[in-house]
Amino acid sequence: MAALPETQTAIQLSAFGIDNIVVAQVPLPTPGAGEVLVRINVRPVNPSDVFSVVGVYPGFKPKGFPAVPGLEGVGEVAALGPGSSGRLSVGQRVVATNWRSASEGRGTWQQYVTVPEENLVPVPDDLPDEAACQALINPVPVIGMLQELATPKDDYIIITAAGSALGRMAIRYAKHIGVRVVATCRRPEQVDELRAAGADEAVVLGADGDALASRVSELTGGRGAWGALDSIAGSSPAKIAPAVRAGGTIIVYGAMASPNIDWNVGQCLFRVVTLKGFWLVPWLDAKPVEEQRDVIATVLEHMRSGLLPPMTVDVRPLEEAAAALRDQAIEGRPAKLVLRG
Repeated sequence: MAALPETQTAIQLSAFGIDNIVVAQVPLPTPGAGEVLVRINVRPVNPSDVFSVVGVYPGFKPKGFPAVPGLEGVGEVAALGPGSSGRLSVGQRVVATNWRSASEGRGTWQQYVTVPEENLVPVPDDLPDEAACQALINPVPVIGMLQELATPKDDYIIITAAGSALGRMAIRYAKHIGVRVVATCRRPEQVDELRAAGADEAVVLGADGDALASRVSELTGGRGAWGALDSIAGSSPAKIAPAVRAGGTIIVYGAMASPNIDWNVGQCLFRVVTLKGFWLVPWLDAKPVEEQRDVIATVLEHMRSGLLPPMTVDVRPLEEAAAALRDQAIEGRPAKLVLRG
């Protein structure tokens, strides 16, 4: 085994804000008892990374500065700490159920991190790094939210902003478990694209939501959709609520339009439509560690099979993290930004 270097490249924040990113050389961390030193190879750039850097993501609370962002990635075991169980070996590629040090400002946007051994899951040999690095933040919520909705087979759900990476995964996974999907989009040219992606129907979500409610009523014989997954917030839940059955649930998992929600109280008072949030971190943390690893292992297998296909990627050097964060905001990007190095 080659000797480990003494220093590593790290993307550091001197304070919150993209303009406060610097590329630094820092010492390698040393794995403690029950920990593994992982050499991170590829990291995706997610909206949550942007929110982390600007200081508004609750899953990134550095104890101080400088801090290293990065909530997800794939790497290989570089060294085992004292008391290793033998479940993993040096050189084995891994992803994590939770890169726990990231929440404290020691994230994956550096070359080496220490991770509790129990949180690591081996990556199949035939799944490329650029795919495996996407195993946590998008596909796990798809599985979790659809479990939470517990939609009967052949019933309908609504997925807003369905052209997103997570939205497309949700369409495919819903079909896999026998659930029908009405996808919403903002532009008419996306309608045929979403139908081709597997949606049973696609509707442009207009200013009032009337077209959606009318079409869903036709499809369901007036019952309404079983529930909905919404990543928009703002006025979106109020627009889609009339298309959801009485007693149904709208799960909000994003805030593309606004951090606030405009809501018609009549929907919860008189139709008992529930508005519920979903965050990956507590959903996974509520499970025993073995079940957490099983969820990630299932995701990796679904990625291999094509059921939960990863996005195509635009690979950038780790040192260009600041530019990648700015490019993340460009609407309609055809590929997911990832940082290699």
